[in-house]
Amino acid sequence: MLTIMAGATIAPALPAIQRAFSTTPNASILVGLVLTMHGLFIAVGAPIIGSIADRYGRRWLLLGSTVIYALAGGSGFVMDSLVAILAGRAVLGLAVAGVMVTVTALITDYYEENRRETVLGRQGAFMSLGGVVLLPLAGVLADISWRVPFLVYTLALVLLPAMAFALPESDRHKQSGNRSMISVDLRRMLTRFPLRSLVLIFALGLVSQILFYMIPVQIPFYLESQAGGSATLVGIALATSTFAGGVVSLLYGRIRTAMSVIAIVALLFGFMSIGYIIIGVSQTFLGIVAGLVIVGAGIGFVLPNLNTWIVAVTPDIVRGRALSGLTSAIFLGQFLSPIVIRPVSETIGLSMTFLGVGVILAGGAVMFALAAMYTTPLTKSDSMSDEQLDTDKALDK
Repeated sequence: MLTIMAGATIAPALPAIQRAFSTTPNASILVGLVLTMHGLFIAVGAPIIGSIADRYGRRWLLLGSTVIYALAGGSGFVMDSLVAILAGRAVLGLAVAGVMVTVTALITDYYEENRRETVLGRQGAFMSLGGVVLLPLAGVLADISWRVPFLVYTLALVLLPAMAFALPESDRHKQSGNRSMISVDLRRMLTRFPLRSLVLIFALGLVSQILFYMIPVQIPFYLESQAGGSATLVGIALATSTFAGGVVSLLYGRIRTAMSVIAIVALLFGFMSIGYIIIGVSQTFLGIVAGLVIVGAGIGFVLPNLNTWIVAVTPDIVRGRALSGLTSAIFLGQFLSPIVIRPVSETIGLSMTFLGVGVILAGGAVMFALAAMYTTPLTKSDSMSDEQLDTDKALDK
């Protein structure tokens, strides 16, 4: 909940923030950036943080990032200008990068392959299920004042003692950390670094978040115009989507045993396509919520599937860097979402925008389904080389 919910937590307050700063030049654009500014700084900071985590360890970086997360996230409660709020969101982004990269790296350090994919699925589930609690809470708080939801970020401090006592630096990282990257032959490292696979994975993370972040950025305004929803109802609607994603993430380990990572991409695009089309044609609160549930089911596959894919194709010594690249792609997509989507929605309207995105996602689902048909379905037991070969075949097709 500290990572994915970093932006969505204040989504129910966006209309109120826009009204509070209505006299500020370019207020509509700046308010959208309040939700996504942290994404830009996650994208910039994650590769550096990933390199530091690979070289010097994960634990201390996680603890420091958590403290900064609470302070920077909560700063919006006392700030009196959009510029100051955006500055706090920028620092929050660096903290989120630290949390997300180190937590995922620790999971890959602690668990072996036969257990790792299940735990990565549970990680995605807890990210989503945390939103089921936080989003309705944020909606209720936003009805009190647009400032109050910023205090939700300070909950991170409650987790700090448990992090300090229950998360040791892993033995695996201690062993690999003794090998300085300077001493590793550059040519050997590059041959082990699956650039083609990672480019595809990062592209999927980027595009999925540009399209998915239409939900927290646009849905508050869409519900207000289509169904007259209050901030509390917006929070409840968004929570239904994250709940569906959490349930799907819990099932990821089982689904992965029967489907390749490429087939799962087709599946998640299919769910998102159906959901967006339903949202585009619906003019009632319940209809929009039904679409949000289906979109959430699709997005629940994204993080566990892409993280599993990266772990399968990268060696331990560069895994932190690879995971940080995915973090950058995901949050860059979140930052770019309002910039890409807002001009389209202002031209053709939100309903047609949701419909158009649904059609595009349907095409993506068909494309990856065909790619999966031309490759051998992979299960947990497949080796790294087989997973790499599977990806290369799909890229060739």
